[in-house]
Amino acid sequence: MRKISIKNKVLFIVLLVLLIFSLIPLFLTFLTAVIPDGDLFHITDGKTFLDFEKSFKFQRAKMKISGTKGYKQFKMEDGTKSIVFNPEENEREIELVVYMLDKDINLINYLEFDVNINPAAKLRIGVKDMPGEVEYSDKTYSFEKEGWHRYNFKLDTSEFKVVDTKHTSQLILKFEFPEGVSNEFYLDEVFAKYHYPTWLNFKTVWEENDFARYIFNSSVVSIFVVLGNLLFCTMVAYAFARKQFKGKEVLFSIVLATMMIPPQVIVIPIFILMKNIGWIDTYQALIVPALVTPFGIFFMRQYIEQLPAELDRAAYVDGATDWQIFTKIILPLSKPALAVLGINSFIGVWNDLFMPLILISKQEMWTVQIGLANFNQLNQVQWPSTMAASTIAGLPIIIVFLIFQKQIISGVVDGAVKY
Repeated sequence: MRKISIKNKVLFIVLLVLLIFSLIPLFLTFLTAVIPDGDLFHITDGKTFLDFEKSFKFQRAKMKISGTKGYKQFKMEDGTKSIVFNPEENEREIELVVYMLDKDINLINYLEFDVNINPAAKLRIGVKDMPGEVEYSDKTYSFEKEGWHRYNFKLDTSEFKVVDTKHTSQLILKFEFPEGVSNEFYLDEVFAKYHYPTWLNFKTVWEENDFARYIFNSSVVSIFVVLGNLLFCTMVAYAFARKQFKGKEVLFSIVLATMMIPPQVIVIPIFILMKNIGWIDTYQALIVPALVTPFGIFFMRQYIEQLPAELDRAAYVDGATDWQIFTKIILPLSKPALAVLGINSFIGVWNDLFMPLILISKQEMWTVQIGLANFNQLNQVQWPSTMAASTIAGLPIIIVFLIFQKQIISGVVDGAVKY
């Protein structure tokens, strides 16, 4: 067995450390995306809806009580405050309404509060959404012990079929008392525990922010641009690498010179051209200008020049045409370089914000990068949702790289070897 040298071990460790450091931003982005609220350094995994330690007048702005007028703030023996309900004998249903403004209650895992209530009482949870629909869950919760106890009630939002649980204005706690049972009870601090970690941010971004449409638009543009680069750049590169014609080096120098032109310089001519032919807000405006790139021509020419020219001559002797040589010999032997060119073209088009921002104005035609750029403006920097959107936007690039990683590595290695 061949021993690994110390030098190779050190190199491997250094590369491993660099890989870990390069993956840290992606890892932190994903961790932030599964947070219910807050950010990575200030995680909000729950929220207190009602805290009766504060002024009762302040609490009335956050809640409403129906079914009885017999309630007041109560100071307990340890100095803490709660609320005590003293309903009339015939008042058997007491509703505590918590104002939610516009809250997605799918984030809530369970409700938690301290209560001193008769064990015969039952609790039902209701929801009122922003359009004004009210719905109660079929499930009832019981109180098993007498005296003060902290209860956790699992909130199953799948029970609500009518209301929009993503946009809730009120959360209703209905306490029901059977006949002949004392309906006096004490309540302290209504708290909501969120799901953590949660995949809800990804679902919300995908469905409510139309990221599915943006992903589709970017996929269509990227696929056609990649296919165009693979075909047309390789065809031009084959002519520069294998054919002899007057002015070849001058033309190739012009191609290389275009690589030094900033995209900001050509954006106005491209916009005017696309407007004149009626391609603004279309896929063609994003695809056609990027079908051939000078870098792709340069890269493929350098690779094809390394392929043995004897293969071409032998094919000519056998009667093959230029197209047959190109499709049967050059393309199969250029698979590693094509993989590198494809992944580079895909990353460039997928991450491009500048050209789509100029050529696209309709929201249904936005690419994923425009959607991501506008996401913060629409959502006032909600970091979990923003990071979920960033993760979705970056995931296709990771998948493409993982699929073609062998070809990419092979292309890089082969490009460093002279035949």
